[in-house]
Amino acid sequence: MSKINILIVEDELIIAKNTAKKLEKSGYHVDKIVSSGQAAIDYINTNQPDLILMDIAIKGEIDGIETAAKIKLISDIPIIFLTAYANDETLERASQTGCYGYLIKPFRDRELQATIKMSLSKYKEQSVIQKSLQDTIKEYSSNFDNIYVNNLTNLPNKLFLRDSFDYLISSLSNDDEQELKLVAFFNIHIDRFSKINNCLDSTQKNIFIKEIAERLNQYINNLSFQGITIHLQEDNFFVMIPLDRQIKASRYGQEILDLLQQAFYIDYHEIFLSASIGISFYPNDHQDIEILLEQAVKATQYAQKQGGNRCQLFTFAFNIKSSQATESLTMEAQLHHALEKKELELYYQPKIDLQTNLVAGTEALLRWNHPTLGRIPAEKFISIAEESGLMKPIGAWVLQEACQQAQIWHDEGLDFLKIGINLSGFQFKQTDLFHQITQVLFNTSLNPQSLELELTETILVDNIKANIQRLHLIKKLGIQIALDDFGTGYASLGYLQQFPFDLLKIDACFIHNIHNNEINAVITQNIIRMAHQLNLKVVAEGVETEAELKFLQTHKCDLVQGFLYSRPLEASQIKSLVHKIANSSRARIK
Repeated sequence: MSKINILIVEDELIIAKNTAKKLEKSGYHVDKIVSSGQAAIDYINTNQPDLILMDIAIKGEIDGIETAAKIKLISDIPIIFLTAYANDETLERASQTGCYGYLIKPFRDRELQATIKMSLSKYKEQSVIQKSLQDTIKEYSSNFDNIYVNNLTNLPNKLFLRDSFDYLISSLSNDDEQELKLVAFFNIHIDRFSKINNCLDSTQKNIFIKEIAERLNQYINNLSFQGITIHLQEDNFFVMIPLDRQIKASRYGQEILDLLQQAFYIDYHEIFLSASIGISFYPNDHQDIEILLEQAVKATQYAQKQGGNRCQLFTFAFNIKSSQATESLTMEAQLHHALEKKELELYYQPKIDLQTNLVAGTEALLRWNHPTLGRIPAEKFISIAEESGLMKPIGAWVLQEACQQAQIWHDEGLDFLKIGINLSGFQFKQTDLFHQITQVLFNTSLNPQSLELELTETILVDNIKANIQRLHLIKKLGIQIALDDFGTGYASLGYLQQFPFDLLKIDACFIHNIHNNEINAVITQNIIRMAHQLNLKVVAEGVETEAELKFLQTHKCDLVQGFLYSRPLEASQIKSLVHKIANSSRARIK
């Protein structure tokens, strides 16, 4: 098997040579070391390494991020950024290049090894998907006289929609690493298109449409998980992108809006346009392509009603019609009354201590028991609650309700149970959060050491210094802090050790089928080992099989939660489950 060829872009020669030496020792081949962005670009023009390690703060006219963006225009090579800086602006700029990894200096050798393996695997998978899509499009084009391709833009048309959809869905089920979980559907409508077209002749109009298509298609092809762009009508494009996390879709939507707002130059015309984008998700919103397209269109129409130039996620509230056939009721209007009508509920998923095989605590999960739409998970309405100012009362209710329930369990003899509560970004930024927490603890009489607050990486990378201070203040109460969904964001353990965490929760995407997935196994083992070196307990999420559990036990994971033990339950069901698991554990010991 041939060695992986790596290009190192680093202006500190000692660091570069030391990194190269370690890579060579691990079986990689370092093609070359260059010290500037322009030198890297010149090298790529004549060579094709398998991977690039790119320092961001390199000397010269362009930094590492600008260099990466220029390289993407020349060749599709996976890039991993290495940097000592992790401010918000740098992270945001880096994410827009479609990089495959981001390591904060100083990083450990194992972190580098795991990131390289994961990046190469992801790149290989995406390359296969993209090539298959392109080959399929060419096959249809040659066999059916281009009826599946728009003649002007050379993009697939609506006739190829279902075939593209079926292929992307199959890529989810065949994904060995289980990174890809869903497909996002973007319906992109160009605002004021007819008005702009009235100012152009037929030739200019065709050039304009082609440039829009090229700009969109180039962006989509440069994403980490490459999707496909379809031209539905003159002013309407449809994009399908496989994703690992739903939250990325909103970011991609905003980046598309920003991309289309950049000026178009058609002969002597300088044209500025905006777009309205609606997004739906497979399988979360539906599993049929026609319905998913309708849902994306509904979201687009809502965005247009709000003035256009915005991105809108589909919500089932768009399906609600008033009795007098006026405008659809919005989710926001329904949410305003959800608390007073007692439609919000908490469910609890147990966490199992692998040393004792007993229930050690639960995670509180918010649900909206809508009278007509059924139970709606929190991710469907939290963003609306934040935008409309409803997150503060909802967050306060969750904190009070969960702590009160925990104290009820304690009074019933389950005083060992801890309660985990997720904090949204809005909640964590509230200036009176500390006061809210102390007041709830006083009102419920709950021991602060029984409370765990869970936060995600995306919340913490915004204003790092202030967030560290805020967490230290909360920890003074005796509360434990958990980092949720670890491994799906920007962070490395070297960077996160600045925060006063007690627990680290490994995202379920790394746990699924881990006993048969070598890369995820290596990553998870390293996370557990390094977390323990930092005196952090590790919780594995999404454990569904005995094989997954056995792997985690073998590698000394501390706690697990997942469907293998229990789905999220109503509060009244927790006590019996605790006793059931305890009896089962005693029976195994005998």
